[in-house]
Formats: sequence, structure tokens, C-alpha cells
Amino acid sequence: MVCTGCALLCDDVEIGENGCRHACRIGDAHITSTNQIDPMVNQSPVDMDAAIKSAAEILVSAEKPVFVGFGNSVTEAQATGIELAEKVGAEIKTFHTDIFDDILDGRVKTCTLPEVRDYADVIIFLGCDPMNTHPRLLSRYAYYPRGEKRQHGWEEDRTAITIDLRFSHTASICKEAYTIDPNRQIEFMDALMDALSNKVPKTTYDKKRILKLAGTLKKAEFGVIFAGTGASAPPRDAIIRLMDRLNESSDFRLLPLAPGYNLRSIAEQLRQLHNRPGDDGDGGSDSSSGGSGMDLHEADCILCLGFDLMNSLPAHGINGKMIVIDPNETLTSRYADVVIPCAAGGIDCAGSAVRMDGETVEIPLIRESERLSDGAILKQLLEVV
Repeated sequence: MVCTGCALLCDDVEIGENGCRHACRIGDAHITSTNQIDPMVNQSPVDMDAAIKSAAEILVSAEKPVFVGFGNSVTEAQATGIELAEKVGAEIKTFHTDIFDDILDGRVKTCTLPEVRDYADVIIFLGCDPMNTHPRLLSRYAYYPRGEKRQHGWEEDRTAITIDLRFSHTASICKEAYTIDPNRQIEFMDALMDALSNKVPKTTYDKKRILKLAGTLKKAEFGVIFAGTGASAPPRDAIIRLMDRLNESSDFRLLPLAPGYNLRSIAEQLRQLHNRPGDDGDGGSDSSSGGSGMDLHEADCILCLGFDLMNSLPAHGINGKMIVIDPNETLTSRYADVVIPCAAGGIDCAGSAVRMDGETVEIPLIRESERLSDGAILKQLLEVV
């Protein structure tokens, strides 16, 4: 089966009577989850038809609807969600897709995960902690495995470096770890770029360590930056500037480590729809309606598709009616006006997804259930609104 626990989409997971083989702790929890929800309207149990009808009524009456999420849905459901958003005049906000837009726009070079395994000799984990977000990244691709040109693996052939706001679990296995002040990230990035240009950096950080880091990066034959997409990651423009500077003397590629197993797919679809990169100035939003980028507190209806909005943003900033379509109970589902349970991609829903490096992966289901897929629910809403 293909595990949809994260954007690695590991295809070697096996399901047996005694649990999952080869799955990481995130994948195992995802596959074996029993935290399912029931259809609800105003926190009261209803049947599916009533929940879908109530959701349709809210969408029809909404003047400023916004759809959020999409990263945990198969590609086919995402396409239906875009069609529904266009029909009701909703804006789609996808979080953490800004770096994908830069890759799709050709502003930065990228590569595939097998290329990381086969060729990468210097790897930077920038504002991310894959041991806790993408646990099998290091063992399958980024550090431990032997590759075509890296037969000696991490012992001799690879140098792993973390640059983060804290000393993470990933930092504990890296040869170099740089902990930076959250209020001085730009200062660190500028100092590193000075060092890459053979200048003594003007900074309060340890100049010798930054010069040493620059020397390591300039010697890279095939470098890869795995960049985080959350609050701990440096600003988007700083990452682009760093990539440009690195590629003046080395060969570096960028891969985003974003939450959601299919975020790259929705970024690709929205970009194709508008033929332009998404407007991610507020933390990652793409507009399916070509709007100006409405704030969520302005929305009178918010549809959360496989996304726990209240676990990401303060609840006091959300004033509109809330519709949740999700396989599992979330903080948002507890307070939503309408809750519609759906099948989970890769569990009881089949489809396709785009891996974080751009490879399309077919996702079979592993067990049948009576739950409707999110795509089927969106199609029903599309027919009645």
C-alpha cells in the first residue's frame, strides 16, 4: 500500500494481522486511527443527507465563502473542490504552498527524492525537523541509504546540517547544527551569504562557524536544502536569495517539507488554473476566484477540507459558519456548524497524489468502508448548490 501519513507517500508499507510493517509512527497512527467522526449539525448528530443539505444551504447563502485545506485529499477530490469553489464564488486558501509555487515557476532548482539518495553529498535541514514530521526521509533518501554515487552513506559520503530555531531531534544526528534567534533569521542568512561571497560577515553570530559552513556548502557537488514551511522557517525571499547565491559556486536543489500528503498537487492545480504562482503573502494562500486575498475573519463561511483550522489559527479570529469535511475528529470539528465525515485517502478511498518531489503516485485503498469519499461529498454539494 501507499502510506498517506505524510508527503513521502512511502509505497513499501504492508498491512498484516499484527499491524503495519515498514510504517513510521506517523504512518502507523494514520493507518490504524479509530478517531472517526459522525455527521453533525450544530453539534447534534444527524444523518449524512441532512449534514450535506445543511452544508449546501450555508454555501448558497454565503457572500464571502473561503475553502481551506486540500492538502490531505486525493488529486481528484481537489479538482472537484476547485470546481465547487468556482461555482459558489469561494476563495481557496492553501497553507504552506509558497515554496512549491517558486519551484513550479522555475525560480529555484529542485530534484527528486531518488536523486537525493543517489547524488546528494551535502544536505541542509532548514527550519524543519523531519525526524518528527517525515520520519522515514533520513532512512530512505536523505542521510543513511547508500546511493548510486554515495556508496558510503552518512559515514563518509554525506554531510547533514541543521539550521533551525532550536536544537531538534534531527539536529542530534547531524554533523553540524546551527541554532538561530527567531528574531534574527535574516541576519543569519545575510551573514551566510556574505561568507559565501568570501566576505567576513558582519554579525553577532559566531563568524568562524558561519565561514566554516560557507566553506562546506561551496565544496558541495550536489547539495539539497529541505526547507520547512512553518513559523520556524526563514522568510521565503531569504530562501530564494540563498539558493541563488549557492548556485553561483555549487549545485544546490530545494525540496519543501510541508504538512499534508498532497499539497504539491493542489499547488500545481491552482497554478494551472490561473497560470500564475499563488499569492502566499499571508502564510500560503491561493485564490481560485482570482480575488484579492480575503482574510479568514472576513469570511462568512469557511469550508475545511481535511484541515484542522483551529489548531493552526486563533479561534477568536474566525466568525463565519464552519463546515468540516474530514475522516477524523479534530479541534475544528468539535466547534463546526456542520461536520461531514469522509473516507481517508489511502485507507478507504483510492485516487492519486503528487509526492513532495513532483512524482505522481497512484493510491489504492486498503479496506472497504461505508464512508463516502470527500470527492463524492463535494460532487453532491456541487449538484445542489
